[in-house]
Amino acid sequence: MKFALKLIAAAAGAILVTGCASMMSGTTQEIQVNSNPVGATVYIGSVAKDGTVINKVAAGVTPTKVRISRKDGAIVVEKAGYIGVNLPMTTKMNPWVWGDIALTSPLSTSIDTSTGAFNEYDPGEYNVDLKPLVK
Repeated sequence: MKFALKLIAAAAGAILVTGCASMMSGTTQEIQVNSNPVGATVYIGSVAKDGTVINKVAAGVTPTKVRISRKDGAIVVEKAGYIGVNLPMTTKMNPWVWGDIALTSPLSTSIDTSTGAFNEYDPGEYNVDLKPLVK
């Protein structure tokens, strides 16, 4: 009986100190990126305070799916002979955050906020029309 009570107490404690959105949907999100013309390189990075994209890493060639951090994530699409595009990453509240609110756990909400799990990118698919460089 003591073991069962300890197990229940441990489970309840874990729920109260863990962000619901962090557990259920993670701190990254998969985004579909398409381009016209196809074959553009997709980079992921993060957004600096001045709005520039930093720490760019090649993540695929269009059409592709990329996994990006939910916290300050950025996507750039580039192809030789075309003007590069920084995608506007807009977010909405991750529906799993309601689990934090239902548990009335400020610690869980703060965990989800600090890890970025509080956010969900919307839209989850981008179609980019690249414009040729003018010579």
